Amino acid sequence: MLFANSPAILTKTFPAGQRGQALGIQGAMTYLGLTTGPFLGGWLTDTFGWHSVFFINVPVGLFVTWMAFRVIPKDMPTECSERFDLPGALTFTAGLIALMLGLNQGHNWGWFSAPILGLLAGAILLLGTFIWLELRLPAPMLDLSLFKGSIFRSSAISPILNYINIYCVLFLMPFYLIQGRSLTPSQVGLILTAQPLVMALTAPLNGTISDRTGSRLPTTLGMLILAAGLYLLSRLTPLSPYYYVVIGLAVTGMGTGMFVAPNGSALMGDAPKSRQGIASGVLALARNVGMVLGIGLAGAIFTTILAGGGADNLSETTARAVDAGFLFASGVAVLAALVCLARGDERPNVSPESKIS
Repeated sequence: MLFANSPAILTKTFPAGQRGQALGIQGAMTYLGLTTGPFLGGWLTDTFGWHSVFFINVPVGLFVTWMAFRVIPKDMPTECSERFDLPGALTFTAGLIALMLGLNQGHNWGWFSAPILGLLAGAILLLGTFIWLELRLPAPMLDLSLFKGSIFRSSAISPILNYINIYCVLFLMPFYLIQGRSLTPSQVGLILTAQPLVMALTAPLNGTISDRTGSRLPTTLGMLILAAGLYLLSRLTPLSPYYYVVIGLAVTGMGTGMFVAPNGSALMGDAPKSRQGIASGVLALARNVGMVLGIGLAGAIFTTILAGGGADNLSETTARAVDAGFLFASGVAVLAALVCLARGDERPNVSPESKIS
């Protein structure tokens, strides 16, 4: 709900000339939270046990709920006649569940076993049915007409690939550091802050730059830098110095920070004003599908290699499994760069009359 509504609120509140800047600041706040989260979570786990990681969200959630009622301006819905797309939601959810279960259990049941092949075939059938429904329903969950433009289409597909990479890192790195290097949760949390900290520093700057130059250059360059960072991480060994890990995470953070705000600004700017909420929902959908696929694909690669490596040298097997996952993610980032490059150029957002103080 937060992911789907936040970009729409910012897009409606700020003029086009500051859209990239506003979304960049939002990205910085997100990544500052991600910077604090791993370190705080590791400390809480070591000090009070893992339950405390969930309890801490209660006062935080209450505070931001109070802030939302206080700060977010009231607005009227632009469309009141549309019904909720229950068939589309059910087929999409079922398709993702089948896909995730197939990816998760492939190493246990056998990748060519009847249950796994059935799950993957069912996922394709269900997701294909979802697209078929969305093209025919009067009020679809996913308005596919928005995808006719190359800018919107690229801006919706590329974050899926970007978040596959981010969640490959978030899934695989703790296995490497805890299982492969025997670090404590708090030490792991401290190392993991390198990625979101750099993301927080680069997101606002590149959001502002995209207001003047468009999104094509920063998003493409960002994905290439992300690919380079993931390739660095794919070279990890059981004896790699920790500063090398931090450098690899920092490079991936720089690439993602360059990508997110310009890409979000391009997607929101390409959607009609009456479909801003839907466009924001598409951006959230792309983000969450990428998260799901990132964890599923990274988990499938990691567990398959780990299961075939034996338990004689767990550190080496863990490093090899993690490296394979990062090498795969690096290829996905190169594909994302090509998608960004193919989007075409949009007009810069900045105009003298569009600024607000």
